[in-house]
Amino acid sequence: MTALEVALEFAIFVFLGLFIVRIGLVGPDFRAQLAKYVTNVALPCMIARTIYGQTERFTGVGKVLLLAVLTVALLLLGGEVVYLLTGRSEAGKSARFSMAFGNFTFMGFPVVENLYGADGLFVFTLFTVPVRPIFYALPGFLLRREGAAAKKLTAKEILKLFFSPPIVAVLVGLALYLLKLKPPLFLDKAVQALGGTASVLGMLLVGMSMAGLSVRTLWQRRRALVIVLSKAILCPLLMLGLFLIFPLDPASKRTLFIYGAVPVPSLLTAFSYNNGRSQDACEEASAAVLLSTLLSVVTLPIWASVGEHFF
Repeated sequence: MTALEVALEFAIFVFLGLFIVRIGLVGPDFRAQLAKYVTNVALPCMIARTIYGQTERFTGVGKVLLLAVLTVALLLLGGEVVYLLTGRSEAGKSARFSMAFGNFTFMGFPVVENLYGADGLFVFTLFTVPVRPIFYALPGFLLRREGAAAKKLTAKEILKLFFSPPIVAVLVGLALYLLKLKPPLFLDKAVQALGGTASVLGMLLVGMSMAGLSVRTLWQRRRALVIVLSKAILCPLLMLGLFLIFPLDPASKRTLFIYGAVPVPSLLTAFSYNNGRSQDACEEASAAVLLSTLLSVVTLPIWASVGEHFF
Protein backbone atom coordinates (compact mmCIF):
# COMPACT_ATOMS: atom_id res chain seq x y z
CA MET A 1 0.00 0.00 0.00
CA THR A 2 1.11 3.56 -0.61
CA ALA A 3 1.31 6.08 2.21
CA LEU A 4 -1.71 7.91 0.81
CA GLU A 5 -3.78 4.72 0.72
CA VAL A 6 -2.80 3.96 4.31
CA ALA A 7 -3.77 7.48 5.37
CA LEU A 8 -7.16 7.20 3.66
CA GLU A 9 -7.82 3.80 5.22
CA PHE A 10 -6.78 5.23 8.56
CA ALA A 11 -9.18 8.15 8.08
CA ILE A 12 -12.08 5.77 7.48
CA PHE A 13 -11.48 3.92 10.74
CA VAL A 14 -10.91 7.12 12.71
CA PHE A 15 -14.13 8.72 11.50
CA LEU A 16 -16.00 5.47 12.04
CA GLY A 17 -14.80 5.41 15.65
CA LEU A 18 -15.88 9.03 16.09
CA PHE A 19 -19.26 8.33 14.45
CA ILE A 20 -20.26 5.31 16.53
CA VAL A 21 -19.58 7.27 19.71
CA ARG A 22 -21.45 10.35 18.51
CA ILE A 23 -24.58 8.31 17.71
CA GLY A 24 -24.42 6.63 21.10
CA LEU A 25 -23.66 3.13 19.84
CA VAL A 26 -20.97 2.79 22.52
CA GLY A 27 -20.30 4.74 25.69
CA PRO A 28 -17.27 5.86 27.73
CA ASP A 29 -17.10 2.55 29.61
CA PHE A 30 -16.81 0.63 26.37
CA ARG A 31 -14.03 2.91 25.12
CA ALA A 32 -12.06 2.49 28.34
CA GLN A 33 -12.46 -1.29 28.26
CA LEU A 34 -11.54 -1.48 24.59
CA ALA A 35 -8.40 0.58 25.25
CA LYS A 36 -7.41 -1.87 27.99
CA TYR A 37 -8.00 -4.80 25.66
CA VAL A 38 -5.89 -3.31 22.88
CA THR A 39 -3.07 -2.28 25.22
CA ASN A 40 -2.99 -5.42 27.35
CA VAL A 41 -3.99 -8.17 24.91
CA ALA A 42 -4.09 -7.33 21.19
CA LEU A 43 -0.99 -5.13 21.02
CA PRO A 44 1.22 -7.50 23.09
CA CYS A 45 0.13 -10.41 20.87
CA MET A 46 0.96 -8.43 17.75
CA ILE A 47 4.35 -7.42 19.18
CA ALA A 48 5.31 -10.92 20.33
CA ARG A 49 4.19 -12.54 17.06
CA THR A 50 6.05 -9.93 15.01
CA ILE A 51 9.31 -10.63 16.82
CA TYR A 52 9.35 -14.41 17.16
CA GLY A 53 7.84 -14.82 13.69
CA GLN A 54 10.89 -13.25 12.01
CA THR A 55 12.72 -15.72 9.79
CA GLU A 56 15.77 -13.54 9.11
CA ARG A 57 18.24 -12.32 11.71
CA PHE A 58 18.37 -8.58 12.28
CA THR A 59 21.86 -7.40 13.26
CA GLY A 60 21.08 -3.78 14.12
CA VAL A 61 19.27 -4.21 17.46
CA GLY A 62 21.82 -2.17 19.41
CA LYS A 63 21.79 0.62 16.83
CA VAL A 64 17.99 0.84 16.87
CA LEU A 65 17.87 1.08 20.67
CA LEU A 66 20.59 3.74 20.67
CA LEU A 67 18.80 5.67 17.94
CA ALA A 68 15.59 5.60 19.99
CA VAL A 69 17.32 7.21 22.97
CA LEU A 70 19.04 9.80 20.79
CA THR A 71 15.76 10.61 19.03
CA VAL A 72 13.85 11.23 22.26
CA ALA A 73 16.72 13.33 23.63
CA LEU A 74 16.90 15.44 20.45
CA LEU A 75 13.13 15.96 20.28
CA LEU A 76 12.98 16.91 23.96
CA LEU A 77 15.72 19.46 23.32
CA GLY A 78 13.81 20.84 20.34
CA GLY A 79 10.67 20.93 22.44
CA GLU A 80 12.49 22.85 25.15
CA VAL A 81 13.45 25.49 22.58
CA VAL A 82 9.78 25.81 21.55
CA TYR A 83 8.80 26.08 25.21
CA LEU A 84 11.29 28.91 25.80
CA LEU A 85 10.42 30.73 22.56
CA THR A 86 6.74 30.78 23.55
CA GLY A 87 7.60 32.43 26.86
CA ARG A 88 7.25 29.22 28.86
CA SER A 89 3.60 29.11 27.86
CA GLU A 90 1.21 26.24 28.51
CA ALA A 91 1.04 25.59 24.77
CA GLY A 92 4.84 25.42 24.70
CA LYS A 93 4.79 22.96 27.56
CA SER A 94 2.41 20.69 25.64
CA ALA A 95 4.48 21.09 22.48
CA ARG A 96 7.63 20.04 24.33
CA PHE A 97 6.03 16.78 25.42
CA SER A 98 4.21 16.10 22.14
CA MET A 99 7.34 16.54 20.03
CA ALA A 100 9.12 13.76 21.88
CA PHE A 101 6.17 11.38 22.12
CA GLY A 102 3.59 11.15 19.38
CA ASN A 103 0.72 8.72 19.06
CA PHE A 104 3.14 5.91 18.26
CA THR A 105 1.02 3.10 19.74
CA PHE A 106 -2.43 3.44 18.20
CA MET A 107 -1.24 5.15 15.00
CA GLY A 108 2.43 4.31 14.58
CA PHE A 109 2.02 0.53 14.68
CA PRO A 110 -0.89 0.32 12.19
CA VAL A 111 0.79 2.70 9.74
CA VAL A 112 4.13 0.87 9.89
CA GLU A 113 2.44 -2.52 9.54
CA ASN A 114 0.57 -1.42 6.43
CA LEU A 115 3.53 0.36 4.84
CA TYR A 116 6.47 -1.88 5.72
CA GLY A 117 4.99 -5.22 6.80
CA ALA A 118 6.34 -7.58 9.44
CA ASP A 119 9.99 -6.58 8.95
CA GLY A 120 9.22 -2.91 9.48
CA LEU A 121 6.99 -3.66 12.45
CA PHE A 122 9.81 -5.64 14.03
CA VAL A 123 12.23 -2.70 13.82
CA PHE A 124 9.59 -0.20 14.98
CA THR A 125 8.77 -2.42 17.97
CA LEU A 126 12.42 -2.48 19.04
CA PHE A 127 12.60 1.30 18.69
CA THR A 128 9.68 1.83 21.07
CA VAL A 129 11.07 -0.39 23.84
CA PRO A 130 13.11 2.39 25.57
CA VAL A 131 10.59 5.06 24.52
CA ARG A 132 7.52 3.57 26.24
CA PRO A 133 8.63 3.79 29.91
CA ILE A 134 9.99 7.31 29.37
CA PHE A 135 6.66 8.31 27.82
CA TYR A 136 4.78 7.32 30.96
CA ALA A 137 7.39 8.62 33.41
CA LEU A 138 7.89 12.18 32.11
CA PRO A 139 4.37 13.76 32.16
CA GLY A 140 4.70 14.41 35.89
CA PHE A 141 7.77 16.53 35.20
CA LEU A 142 7.05 18.09 31.79
CA LEU A 143 3.33 18.78 32.11
CA ARG A 144 2.75 19.50 35.79
CA ARG A 145 1.27 22.78 36.93
CA GLU A 146 3.85 25.43 37.79
CA GLY A 147 4.81 25.30 41.45
CA ALA A 148 3.45 21.81 41.95
CA ALA A 149 5.83 19.07 43.03
CA ALA A 150 6.46 16.23 40.62
CA LYS A 151 4.62 13.07 41.52
CA LYS A 152 6.89 10.52 43.14
CA LEU A 153 6.51 7.07 41.68
CA THR A 154 6.27 4.08 43.99
CA ALA A 155 8.40 1.00 43.42
CA LYS A 156 5.30 -0.79 42.13
CA GLU A 157 4.56 2.01 39.65
CA ILE A 158 8.15 1.97 38.41
CA LEU A 159 7.96 -1.78 37.84
CA LYS A 160 4.72 -1.32 35.89
CA LEU A 161 6.46 1.21 33.63
CA PHE A 162 9.24 -1.17 32.77
CA PHE A 163 7.16 -4.35 32.69
CA SER A 164 3.95 -3.27 31.03
CA PRO A 165 2.28 -5.91 28.79
CA PRO A 166 3.78 -4.51 25.54
CA ILE A 167 7.29 -4.56 27.01
CA VAL A 168 6.80 -8.07 28.43
CA ALA A 169 5.66 -9.10 24.95
CA VAL A 170 8.94 -7.74 23.55
CA LEU A 171 10.96 -9.74 26.06
CA VAL A 172 9.02 -12.94 25.40
CA GLY A 173 9.21 -12.45 21.65
CA LEU A 174 12.95 -11.75 21.75
CA ALA A 175 13.59 -14.82 23.91
CA LEU A 176 11.77 -17.06 21.42
CA TYR A 177 13.44 -15.30 18.50
CA LEU A 178 16.98 -15.64 19.87
CA LEU A 179 16.45 -19.25 20.96
CA LYS A 180 14.91 -20.04 17.57
CA LEU A 181 11.80 -21.40 19.24
CA LYS A 182 8.17 -21.11 18.22
CA PRO A 183 5.01 -21.95 20.15
CA PRO A 184 2.81 -24.84 18.96
CA LEU A 185 0.89 -24.13 15.77
CA PHE A 186 -2.50 -23.79 17.49
CA LEU A 187 -1.08 -21.27 19.98
CA ASP A 188 0.79 -19.38 17.27
CA LYS A 189 -2.42 -19.03 15.25
CA ALA A 190 -4.32 -17.81 18.30
CA VAL A 191 -1.66 -15.20 19.07
CA GLN A 192 -1.61 -14.11 15.43
CA ALA A 193 -5.41 -13.78 15.33
CA LEU A 194 -5.51 -11.70 18.52
CA GLY A 195 -2.65 -9.52 17.33
CA GLY A 196 -4.43 -8.98 14.04
CA THR A 197 -7.16 -7.03 15.84
CA ALA A 198 -4.74 -4.44 17.23
CA SER A 199 -4.39 -2.21 14.17
CA VAL A 200 -8.07 -1.75 13.33
CA LEU A 201 -9.19 -1.42 16.95
CA GLY A 202 -6.34 0.99 17.66
CA MET A 203 -7.42 3.30 14.85
CA LEU A 204 -11.06 3.07 15.96
CA LEU A 205 -9.92 4.12 19.43
CA VAL A 206 -8.22 7.18 17.99
CA GLY A 207 -11.55 8.22 16.52
CA MET A 208 -13.43 7.39 19.72
CA SER A 209 -11.04 9.53 21.75
CA MET A 210 -11.82 12.47 19.45
CA ALA A 211 -15.58 12.17 19.98
CA GLY A 212 -15.52 14.26 23.13
CA LEU A 213 -13.58 17.06 21.46
CA SER A 214 -15.33 19.89 19.66
CA VAL A 215 -14.50 22.17 16.75
CA ARG A 216 -15.67 25.02 18.94
CA THR A 217 -12.92 24.22 21.44
CA LEU A 218 -10.44 24.15 18.57
CA TRP A 219 -11.49 27.65 17.42
CA GLN A 220 -11.33 29.06 20.96
CA ARG A 221 -7.90 27.56 21.65
CA ARG A 222 -5.96 28.66 18.60
CA ARG A 223 -2.68 28.61 20.53
CA ALA A 224 -3.00 24.86 20.11
CA LEU A 225 -1.50 25.50 16.67
CA VAL A 226 1.87 25.88 18.42
CA ILE A 227 1.57 22.27 19.58
CA VAL A 228 0.29 20.98 16.25
CA LEU A 229 2.82 22.72 13.99
CA SER A 230 5.75 21.82 16.24
CA LYS A 231 4.74 18.18 16.03
CA ALA A 232 3.85 18.18 12.34
CA ILE A 233 6.83 20.15 11.01
CA LEU A 234 9.69 20.67 13.46
CA CYS A 235 9.67 17.15 14.89
CA PRO A 236 10.11 15.32 11.53
CA LEU A 237 12.73 17.85 10.41
CA LEU A 238 14.84 17.21 13.52
CA MET A 239 14.53 13.46 13.02
CA LEU A 240 15.48 13.82 9.36
CA GLY A 241 18.71 15.55 10.33
CA LEU A 242 19.58 12.90 12.91
CA PHE A 243 18.71 9.99 10.63
CA LEU A 244 20.81 11.35 7.76
CA ILE A 245 23.97 11.06 9.85
CA PHE A 246 23.15 7.97 11.93
CA PRO A 247 24.67 4.71 10.63
CA LEU A 248 21.66 2.44 10.03
CA ASP A 249 20.31 0.68 6.97
CA PRO A 250 17.94 2.77 4.78
CA ALA A 251 14.96 0.41 5.18
CA SER A 252 15.07 0.73 8.97
CA LYS A 253 15.43 4.51 8.74
CA ARG A 254 12.36 4.77 6.49
CA THR A 255 10.37 2.70 8.95
CA LEU A 256 11.47 4.54 12.08
CA PHE A 257 10.96 7.93 10.46
CA ILE A 258 7.22 7.29 10.83
CA TYR A 259 7.71 7.88 14.58
CA GLY A 260 8.23 11.57 13.85
CA ALA A 261 5.25 11.80 11.50
CA VAL A 262 2.49 10.53 13.79
CA PRO A 263 0.26 13.17 15.43
CA VAL A 264 0.10 14.52 18.99
CA PRO A 265 -0.37 11.71 21.55
CA SER A 266 -4.03 11.05 22.33
CA LEU A 267 -3.12 10.82 26.04
CA LEU A 268 -1.94 14.44 26.14
CA THR A 269 -5.31 15.62 27.48
CA ALA A 270 -5.48 12.92 30.15
CA PHE A 271 -1.90 13.63 31.24
CA SER A 272 -2.74 17.35 31.45
CA TYR A 273 -5.73 16.76 33.72
CA ASN A 274 -3.84 14.24 35.84
CA ASN A 275 -1.06 16.75 36.51
CA GLY A 276 -3.35 19.54 37.68
CA ARG A 277 -2.98 21.87 34.70
CA SER A 278 -5.43 24.72 34.19
CA GLN A 279 -8.67 24.22 32.30
CA ASP A 280 -7.32 26.41 29.48
CA ALA A 281 -4.22 24.23 29.16
CA CYS A 282 -6.30 21.04 29.14
CA GLU A 283 -8.61 22.42 26.46
CA GLU A 284 -5.60 23.52 24.42
CA ALA A 285 -4.30 19.96 24.66
CA SER A 286 -7.67 18.59 23.51
CA ALA A 287 -7.78 20.97 20.57
CA ALA A 288 -4.24 19.95 19.60
CA VAL A 289 -5.15 16.24 19.66
CA LEU A 290 -8.14 16.87 17.42
CA LEU A 291 -6.40 19.10 14.88
CA SER A 292 -3.18 17.09 14.79
CA THR A 293 -5.04 13.83 14.20
CA LEU A 294 -7.11 15.31 11.38
CA LEU A 295 -4.04 16.96 9.85
CA SER A 296 -2.08 13.71 9.92
CA VAL A 297 -4.23 12.35 7.09
CA VAL A 298 -2.31 14.84 4.92
CA THR A 299 1.04 15.09 6.69
CA LEU A 300 1.68 11.36 7.19
CA PRO A 301 1.84 10.56 3.46
CA ILE A 302 4.00 13.62 2.86
CA TRP A 303 6.56 12.71 5.49
CA ALA A 304 6.51 9.05 4.49
CA SER A 305 7.38 10.16 0.95
CA VAL A 306 10.19 12.34 2.33
CA GLY A 307 11.57 9.32 4.15
CA GLU A 308 11.39 7.23 0.97
CA HIS A 309 13.31 9.94 -0.90
CA PHE A 310 16.11 10.53 1.60
CA PHE A 311 16.73 7.03 2.92
